[in-house]
Amino acid sequence: MIEYALKLKFPTTNNEAEYEALIAGLGLARVVRAKNLKICGDSRLVVAQVNGEFEAKDNIMENYLRVLKGILTQFDEWYAEYVLRKENIMVDALSKFALSEIEKYPMSIYFQVLKTPTIHVINFIALIGAESCWIDLSKIHLETGWLPDDAQEARKLSVRALRYLLIEGLLYKRSFVIP
Repeated sequence: MIEYALKLKFPTTNNEAEYEALIAGLGLARVVRAKNLKICGDSRLVVAQVNGEFEAKDNIMENYLRVLKGILTQFDEWYAEYVLRKENIMVDALSKFALSEIEKYPMSIYFQVLKTPTIHVINFIALIGAESCWIDLSKIHLETGWLPDDAQEARKLSVRALRYLLIEGLLYKRSFVIP
């Protein structure tokens, strides 16, 4: 089990905080390359919106739900279930930790401080990433060995690609220790 806590440094409602925690958890699941997920949440509203039982009524909740659904498409299978807050003791303890001073945290807990709502950052990233860039060419080169016809561009691409490694479709920069 990975203990992970978020400290939100922006004004937020309880439901927005639940979405932030869920998005962070899904990001962690992607990092460990999980394929199937069981999502347990103690916010009846958020779980029902994720399952499609409730609609998101305001613009902020619609944006969180849209971002969340986009992330969920990256997993083979998933389902969300509502659990009572009293049955979610570990999550409750982590939320109390996130409200405390960070200097007093146990070393076994990973934590992240968010200064901006995730929906603003993801929307910004999506706009930037809309066009193709050198990353796409590097991935194609590493997957297939393809090089452009221009000799100078082909040399640049093959030299740049030496600095990267492709694992399961993800591009990693090589380091001295591990990718």
